[in-house]
Amino acid sequence: MMRLLLTLPFVLLAACASAPEPEQQAELPALSLEKIADGVWVHKSYKDIHPWGPILSNGLVIDMGENVALVDTAWTNEDTSTLLDEIEKTTGVLPDIAIITHAHEDKMGGVGALQQRRIGGRAHPLTNEDAPGRGLKQTLFTILDGVDRQTLFGVSEENIERDGPITVFYPGPGHTRDNIVVYYAPSKVLFGGCLIRPGGATNLGNTADGDIGHWAEAVRKVAEAFPDAEIVIPSHGAPGRRELLDHTIALAEAAANAQ
Repeated sequence: MMRLLLTLPFVLLAACASAPEPEQQAELPALSLEKIADGVWVHKSYKDIHPWGPILSNGLVIDMGENVALVDTAWTNEDTSTLLDEIEKTTGVLPDIAIITHAHEDKMGGVGALQQRRIGGRAHPLTNEDAPGRGLKQTLFTILDGVDRQTLFGVSEENIERDGPITVFYPGPGHTRDNIVVYYAPSKVLFGGCLIRPGGATNLGNTADGDIGHWAEAVRKVAEAFPDAEIVIPSHGAPGRRELLDHTIALAEAAANAQ
């Protein structure tokens, strides 16, 4: 805090003259839903992060007919509440379940909004373990307890089936120690989250909580687990094809070799 010496007016004036003007926040693009396949939309939300400006975060909405699933929240509770309204307008119903792919703000900053609407959020146990330390609200339910791979279908633990249309896969640490990916078999859509980098990326992005040494191997496991995936969605860029997996592996290997 600047110390004001009232007995020296010229010091006060100098301090006021040199004080930096408050930063103006960039105008954010509107939250949106973009249909990318039959029954599948990418939801897009933004946060202004200095010095980079508006940062896009993608998530997924999957309409399975009888059930609707949300993959990741928007950045904030307010934006997630808006997102839920848009989902209801688009599909006719609110999501039954929400799957959180790791414990960062862009993925679970809106868990409070889910709980306000009584939507069952699910996350890896490590995600709920890490969330409080990052100022994030835990989900009420966990997935992948003690196993590497499960399939989600419906709204309750009793309805988890290995032959259901949504598969959640934990490939080991990469972007974070808890990152999971989500695959929707009917549309061959793979949501890679922050584990997968977009086509134009020249680095791994945020590695503060990452395991650079295991990142490439984690992506290889994803590629092996979902050989039929055709559309690959990263968190921070445009959807692509399977080439995004190879691109991320190359970036991760380069980063590991540079350590």
